[in-house]
Amino acid sequence: MKNVYANLLGEWQNLSADPNCVIGTNHSDPNTWWREEGHELFNYDYINLHFRGQDFRIHPSFIQIVTDKN
Repeated sequence: MKNVYANLLGEWQNLSADPNCVIGTNHSDPNTWWREEGHELFNYDYINLHFRGQDFRIHPSFIQIVTDKN
C-alpha cells in the first residue's frame, strides 16, 4: 500500500489518510493522483491540494511516497 505525504506548514501529513483530500486539476484522491500523474511530478512548478478543509499550493519537492509492506 502506498501513502502520499506532503510537507504542509512544516509538518509531514499523510494525505492518503484523509478521505476528503484531493490533489491536482482533476481533484483526484491522493492515491489515484499518484497512479495517474505521479510520474510527471517534477514537470510541475507547483501542486494544488485540498487537505482538512484548507487549500495548499506546494512545490513538488514537498511530496513523498511511502510504501507500507504490511
